[in-house]
Amino acid sequence: MKHPFLFKHNLCCIWTAAAVFTFMSCSSPKAFRSWDPGYELVSKIDSICNLQMENGHFPGLGVAVASGNRNIWTKGYGYANLEQKKPIDPQDHLFRIGSISKSVTAASLAREYERGRINLDVPISTYYPDCPADKGNLTLKQIAGHLAGIRHYRGLEFLSNIHYTNVTDPLEVFIHDTLLYARGERFSYSTYGWTLVSAVMEKAIDVSFIDLVAQDVSEPLHLSDLKPDQKDSTAYHRVTFYEYQDSIHQVSPVVDISNKWAGGGYLCSPEDLARFGYALAEPGYLKKSTIDLFTTSQATNDGKPTSNGIGFFNGTDDDGRKWFGHSGGSVGGTSKLVIFPEQDLVVVTLINLSGADTDDLAMRIAEVILAGKKN
Repeated sequence: MKHPFLFKHNLCCIWTAAAVFTFMSCSSPKAFRSWDPGYELVSKIDSICNLQMENGHFPGLGVAVASGNRNIWTKGYGYANLEQKKPIDPQDHLFRIGSISKSVTAASLAREYERGRINLDVPISTYYPDCPADKGNLTLKQIAGHLAGIRHYRGLEFLSNIHYTNVTDPLEVFIHDTLLYARGERFSYSTYGWTLVSAVMEKAIDVSFIDLVAQDVSEPLHLSDLKPDQKDSTAYHRVTFYEYQDSIHQVSPVVDISNKWAGGGYLCSPEDLARFGYALAEPGYLKKSTIDLFTTSQATNDGKPTSNGIGFFNGTDDDGRKWFGHSGGSVGGTSKLVIFPEQDLVVVTLINLSGADTDDLAMRIAEVILAGKKN
């Protein structure tokens, strides 16, 4: 069964073998090993990727697969920069990961929850006494699960060019707006809700949000490519971001994403994002009970499951296999992270195009790999 929040989003094909990288669990480093899936499996993946590249007019596509006792495979298709004909390097090029940033923030929140430094079920006014009265009784669990009634973007807010130096100032965009509904009444997706989550995290722990993500996620997992997308981050190996309009590729408008670090503001390479996903596929980085708490569906007040936990959607595929993960849409980026914990499999697809029609590409790659495991 395909979840409605999965984003439905040929040039040149560049193969890049993954090198050995270091992975840090809670206690000890563990190495990822370069994986050769074999000619037949790679050919099947190439076939669906090349077809979707053509059908979706992708400038470039980065794929990363982590599977079976920390084996990793990556491949790049097309270009990081069309004008310069610069091929995608899935180990090095940074894409906008969009709303997968919510999963990254959730991992930091989970680490602080395990340390006992933050409670998901108390009113946020416990940590943020100056928040508006109608928001004070909301909990982090409700806000992060899109059950709090916080609104999403309006008008041209998605294209904001206002620069913020902290995560509290952007709250003024929405924090005084009336809630859309009573908490728990229904599910309504909100990136701004995660901006509020990040502000509460800062106030609870007294560490800047970006530093928290670095301390809780990037550093322990050795994810050197997981970075906040600064407007002037020219030192990063970012791909060029594109729109496809009137049958031509155009460079995306310049935006400033500092209003939504937590919900949609991070960059990452396909490889490092797959390594991040693999850290959640089994206990170690987080306790099993914490992984279950964050990836299990919440429910509305009337008991209807939302298919969303805390920073992760979840469901089952057509063969009944459980998955969790997230998709993302950014200015110049379309992304997907899917994790099959019981099958020990993570698939990442990152595309440098706004609103790319992916036709569930990451899930289709997963299906090809899992079908091969059955045979």
